[in-house]
Amino acid sequence: MKLFLCSHFSSVGSLIKEEIDNKKVAFIPTASLREGYTGYVGSARKLFNKLGAAVTEIDISTEAYSTIRSIFEDADVIYFTGGNSFFLMDQLRKTGTDELLKKELARGKLMIGESAGAAICAPTIQYIEQMDEKPEDYSQEDDAGLDLIDFYVLPHYLTAPFKKVTEKIMTEFSDLNLCPINNRQGIVIDGEGSKVICKD
Repeated sequence: MKLFLCSHFSSVGSLIKEEIDNKKVAFIPTASLREGYTGYVGSARKLFNKLGAAVTEIDISTEAYSTIRSIFEDADVIYFTGGNSFFLMDQLRKTGTDELLKKELARGKLMIGESAGAAICAPTIQYIEQMDEKPEDYSQEDDAGLDLIDFYVLPHYLTAPFKKVTEKIMTEFSDLNLCPINNRQGIVIDGEGSKVICKD
């Protein structure tokens, strides 16, 4: 499975530019839809364009399943923006896009997850609730994540405005295999395992 997980894609995406150049990217901004600040979505769009990607944007909370499937099947890279992890996971599970994504990843496609898009890869997203408030209309009976990795990404570690809350999560969930990353780091996961890489 090929994953690139990060806190802030526009800061570190150039680290994997060879994976993006001339590639078709399915760009999913769904996690950001109910957020106040969404500047990171625009900056990600700009970076993909700069790196030569052909971007198709799709909101999985409103699009027909057949359209999502068609775009995912056609894409080389599937990218999830930051935002609210619970809203994103709820929409993935509700629409069946979670299973569709796993099928495409099994075919060797690269998934890029930024912030919420990284947190959802863990076995559960319960640990991130102090950063991402659970929506009132959250429809799942549990807090299961995609279970693509055996650790828990903690994005924006010690980065404003998340300094205090990330410290608190590190303390309260010390029994979890947490992997804290700041905005200049990314986690590359491939057939050889996982490694944290850093933008100087």
